[in-house]
Parts: sequence; structure tokens; C-alpha cells
Amino acid sequence: MPPIHINRRRFLGCSAAAGWALSQGRPVEAVDPSSPVRIGVVGLGNRGTSLLRTLLDLPDAEIVALADADDKNRTRGGGIVEKAKGLRPDCLDGIDAMLARDDIEALVVALPCDLHASTYRSTLRAGKHLYGEKPLALTLEECDAIEAEATSAPSLIVHVGHQRRSNPLYQDGVARLRRGDLGELIEATAAWVSSNGPVNGHDNWLASRERSGDWMVEQGVHVWDLLHWIAGGPPTRAFGMGRRDLFTAAQPRRDVTDHYSVQLEWAGGFRATFQQSWAAPADDAFTGSSMRVVGRGGGLDFSTGSVTYRDRSRPRVTMPPARQVDTKLALASFLAAVRLPEPVAPPISLAEAREATLTGLLVRKAVDEGRVVTLDEILAARA
Repeated sequence: MPPIHINRRRFLGCSAAAGWALSQGRPVEAVDPSSPVRIGVVGLGNRGTSLLRTLLDLPDAEIVALADADDKNRTRGGGIVEKAKGLRPDCLDGIDAMLARDDIEALVVALPCDLHASTYRSTLRAGKHLYGEKPLALTLEECDAIEAEATSAPSLIVHVGHQRRSNPLYQDGVARLRRGDLGELIEATAAWVSSNGPVNGHDNWLASRERSGDWMVEQGVHVWDLLHWIAGGPPTRAFGMGRRDLFTAAQPRRDVTDHYSVQLEWAGGFRATFQQSWAAPADDAFTGSSMRVVGRGGGLDFSTGSVTYRDRSRPRVTMPPARQVDTKLALASFLAAVRLPEPVAPPISLAEAREATLTGLLVRKAVDEGRVVTLDEILAARA
């Protein structure tokens, strides 16, 4: 495919856009960041504060207002912006006033998962572009409602925070797998293991299944999306086992899964095994995240960015560095899409984000019931 050149007129405020384009392998002409996107940030907990700091590092973003129900979070967030830019943004205790403002073009939202559906729909109804954290929502019905809202407002940009889709390492790795560099894919093995449990979140929302969807939906969606990306869609069935009692002595009302393992299977025979735990000892030998994929022709390790072939005469391949600031690339992609006069495909579609929630629900039911659960069961329950 020939390189795509984008002229100065089409790339208003394109320092972020240029960064995004370059991450996609698209050379662009240098232009002045003359039209930053005016943004309201909603939710200033750990993830929201990280997004805020990242936006402040992007010239194409102008932080106009912040919203959070917690006064301490608002005060901290306002101070971060003032220190970086010399001007304190408006700090609000709710989203309604932000949605009513004509000087805010886009919202970046990092709220507890049970608030995603209502907030995302309200944002789109108010005519604002949206960057919303994953998961898209906690139920398929909520995902469908968001997608319908976005369909009714096609001029609005909607990106979901599956930032691995913007990471050159994952882009390169998935492209290699999908074009058959390793031949027929056999299996993936992955883990996300931490010694930091119990993780609660503000007001203990992460310890509540009703609010977070449990870890299979709140955090596991990153892994499910990567597997979908590799395999071309969600698995057909899953079997899992887990425990929800490891921290109940300290948190009697905690009802999320503290440790689980799951096996996933796709129609073509590809399989994946995943373990997630918050109960590991504080030792690098026990903790960390990983993803390895094995095919008939070799293996790809996303943790190290290496491809090793079964044919020992073929040299090992090193992909782009694993440590990419993918959140920055994802936000730059969002800002670029807002400013481009012609629509561009988002890193992940709403349909794909919905599939990540779908697989999270599949895994959750398999772990809860300790049996093989099919995707058709989850879809039938919705119907």
C-alpha cells in the first residue's frame, strides 16, 4: 500500500494527529497545533488522573473542565492542570453542567463501570465526542444501547479505551499472526498476576461485582480483546474455576473473584489459557502479565516482543519495544479523529468492544459455575 500523505489544511491541530498517524505507519507533513480539542475530563480516580496527565502532554488537547463527585479528586485534578498550564480549569461535582456547555467539544470519561452506559449515552445525546474507558458496558443490553446512540449521531467520534489496539508492538504481533507467519495457530497462554490485592477502588467499587462486573469484565476485557483480535472474533466456549474468598476476612462484603483460571476455545480449534490473580506473593517470579501465542511454525511472545521459529535456521525476530506509551497513542488517535474532516476507523469498533464484554460474561459464568459454558448460552440469556 502506498504511503498516505495528509496535507496541512486537513490536519488542523495535528501534533497529536501526526503522532497517531506515524504510529500507524503513515507519514504526515508537519503542521502547527492551531486548533486544540477542548475537553472535559470526567472521573479523577487513578485511571482518570493518568488520562488527565497524558492529555496535558498532548498539545492538541485543551482541558476546559473537570468533573468528579469527590472534592479531593477535583482539587487534586485542578492543581495538576494549573501546575502544568498555569490556569485552573473549572472543577465540577457532576457531569450535567459539563454536557450543557458549548465550549466543550469532547469528554474523556473514567468512571466506575456501572456508570459507563448512562454517561456514554448522555455524552452522545449532548453532541460531544467521547473517549470512554473500557469496558464499553457491563451488559450486552447496555452495549447495544450505546451503539444505537452512536449510530444515531454519526458525526461524533467514539473511542473505547482498549489502548493495546494503538500499541505498535501489538499491532505488529497481531499482523504477523493473522497473515500466517507462524502457520496454523495452536494456543495462547496468558496471565495477569499481582500481589497488590485486595484492590478496592474509591468507595470500594472494584470490590463490588454489581459495580465493576468483576475482574473478568473490568480488567480481563483487555485480554479478551487481544485474543479476539488474533482469532478474528470471540471464543465459542469456556471452562473456568476460581475463588472469591481470599480477602473476605478484611472485606466481608467483597464479592469479586480474587483468583481464577479459564480455558477458551474457538471454532477453528485455537485455544487459550488465562490466569488472573491478586493473591500472589510480592516476588517478580510470581507476578506480572504475559501473553504467548504458539503456532505450527513457532511462537510469539508479546512480553518480550520476540518471534521464535521452529525452523532453527530462521533467526529470531524482535518486534517494536514492548514498553510503549499506548495510552498516549490511543488518546492521540482520538484527538486526530475529532479534527480530521473525514471519518477514520477507530482503533477498536463498538462492536468489537461489545464482544470483549460478551467474552467477559462468558468467562464469569464459566468460573462461577465451574463448568463448560458456551457463547450461545450467554447470547440466549440476553434474548
